[in-house]
Amino acid sequence: MHPLTVTLEFEDFPDTHTCSGEDVSPRIIVEGVLPNIVSLAVVATSSPEVGPSKTSWVVWNIEPAGPIPAGIPNEEVVSSPVRCVQGRNDFGIIGYRGPCPEPGETEAYLFRVYALDLTLHLPPGANWEELVRAMEGSVNQIGEAVVLRTG
Repeated sequence: MHPLTVTLEFEDFPDTHTCSGEDVSPRIIVEGVLPNIVSLAVVATSSPEVGPSKTSWVVWNIEPAGPIPAGIPNEEVVSSPVRCVQGRNDFGIIGYRGPCPEPGETEAYLFRVYALDLTLHLPPGANWEELVRAMEGSVNQIGEAVVLRTG
């Protein structure tokens, strides 16, 4: 499988993308997308120092043209700044939820991007498990980036 290169514009989360700031989704740079790719999906997972990992963002049907822009609104179906569909994260909300570690603790965020050969017919609000099942057999590429946030 040909890997994707996935990067964010920072290694440590700025406040803008956390609960200490505006809590907006970050810009994700995706490179190396093959020509047959029809859509991208992203699952972001938070891993606190204490406790289980949680899914923080579930989004799919992103057009594979250029970077995934920052500031995707927490709505089920989004038309701007990019067309996409979002699911419900493990915090019970639709869309992105940034890191919110306790003071002195560190959270690692894994952004995994899937390149698919189709558009998913998955209802808005689906969770990450439903997304994974819907992508089965259609994932052509995978890439990931890890970013940290210390409270």
